[in-house]
Parts: sequence; structure tokens; C-alpha cells
Amino acid sequence: MEPVLFADWYTDPFCSWSYAAEGPIGAFRQHFGSRLSFRHRLFPLYRNIAEFLQKHGLSSQQEFSPRIEKVSRMTGVSMSPRVWETGQAPQSTEDCCLFVEAALLSDPVKGEAFLSRLRELAFLEGRDIGDPELLGQTATALGIDRARLEDLLRSGVALAALAKDQEKARLEGVTVRPTLILTNSEGDRVFIGGLRNPDLFILAGETLIREAS
Repeated sequence: MEPVLFADWYTDPFCSWSYAAEGPIGAFRQHFGSRLSFRHRLFPLYRNIAEFLQKHGLSSQQEFSPRIEKVSRMTGVSMSPRVWETGQAPQSTEDCCLFVEAALLSDPVKGEAFLSRLRELAFLEGRDIGDPELLGQTATALGIDRARLEDLLRSGVALAALAKDQEKARLEGVTVRPTLILTNSEGDRVFIGGLRNPDLFILAGETLIREAS
């Protein structure tokens, strides 16, 4: 079956709200199956952790910990603030996004598993997913071709893909993570920013499909 619904899903590996949305977006994708063409779009949470903390009125990583606990309470998704409590947050999530871009380009299925695993490492195990060695080890453990991955990073192909995602986010007006943008075969679209309701995702998708039929 040819896809009749097209989805762009804007997230960051280190965004707690994006991690909490993995279940809802998974239910959405399962509902539409082969009718859906789904694409991950990487939208870095921050390029400089000091500037990110300052923007939130904070001076240390430890001060950010309660926000992770709040997201966990609000969403019902188990998360540990350990990565912030121990000062293990990545210095830049752009580096994480680059690795994910390369992994998705190398193997879309394994690339998705890589993205999910990074979130587990950060939010369940408290690991620094900005560590190149950890990123490489994680990719290898999932069976991603390490040589291919490094070539995509070294050649600038992954960087170009990330730049394209960021430019598309700018043009679409994306400002929060996660953001879901749905489009039907006629070009009609629905923009859903910051929400994690699978029923809403499904309703929007089915409505777009009906409008194009």
C-alpha cells in the first residue's frame, strides 16, 4: 500500500518530553501501519549547556533535576534525574543529534533503536550521551556499521541532514519538542506541538486522509 499520510516528528535525544512521547507516537504509527510515511527530524535542544541553563534561570545542572522529576510525574513515564544530578548532561545535544542522523542514514530501523537506546541511557541510567565513545559503543551494540557511521559523520553528510532538519523546523515554525506535522496527499497539514496524546494524533491523521479521499 502506498502511504497516504506523511509525518515529520521533531525531537531531540535528550528531551525528556520527547522520551515521554515514545509510547504515544508508537501507538500512532502502529495504528496507521503502511498507510503512513514517518520521518524523524532532529531538532537540537541546546548547543551550549551553560547558555541553556542560563536561559532557564539556572546556574548548575543539579538545579535542572526537579524539572525531570516533574515531567515524569506529569506523564507517568519513569525517569531518573541522575544525569543532571551528577553533572552528566551533554555539553551540546547537537552532537547527539549528529550521531542519530548518521545512524538513521546508515540503517533506518537500527537508527530508531539507537535513538531509543540513547534516551534510556540518559533518562534511566544517567549516562552522558554526549560522550563519543559511549555513542560509538551503543551503535556497535545495536549492529550499526561503525565504519559507515563514521564515514557519514566525517564526510559531512550527517551534518547536512541535521542542517536540513533545522532549516525545515524554522520554516515550519517548530519551537517545541516533540512536534508532529502531518500532511496528506493533497498537501493539507496539521501541526501538533508539544502534545503527547495518541488519540489526538490518530484523529488528526484519519481526518487528513478523509479530506484527501
